[in-house]
Amino acid sequence: MYLPIEQMPDHSRVWVYQANRPFTASETQAIQDYLAPALTQWAAHGAGLNASFEIRFQQVIVIAVDETVNAASGCSIDASTRWFKEMGTNLGIDFFDRSTAVVEGEELTLIPLTALKNNPLLSPATQIIPLQTESLGAYRAGWLQAANTTWLQRYFA
Repeated sequence: MYLPIEQMPDHSRVWVYQANRPFTASETQAIQDYLAPALTQWAAHGAGLNASFEIRFQQVIVIAVDETVNAASGCSIDASTRWFKEMGTNLGIDFFDRSTAVVEGEELTLIPLTALKNNPLLSPATQIIPLQTESLGAYRAGWLQAANTTWLQRYFA
């Protein structure tokens, strides 16, 4: 069942999908129109999942599932991956971009993995988007991380 993100509990499991470019207004609407019904019908072994999503920075989608109701299974997670592949194909967006997203205000700059070393956009205090977040509560409490508190710290030695 789809729920507004504000109604999801802090212990909800989270997945982060980062796009390779910002969404246009029409793409944002298309994504919302696609995901709300998909999440309404999302199930694990026939049992409905309480789930939600949020679009951040016009480029990042956060999916949350309350696993105390029903746990997401491998098949249900595969289904969600297919949604993003399908949306990506239809919209010409790569939702599986693994570049490092540097956040400045409400703007994102993507740095490819091959361009991280000695990059002038990166400093120990640079705020980045972690592609793995332990829970919706952690996301709400301060999702962005300083680069020196992540695996990127090796570039500041």
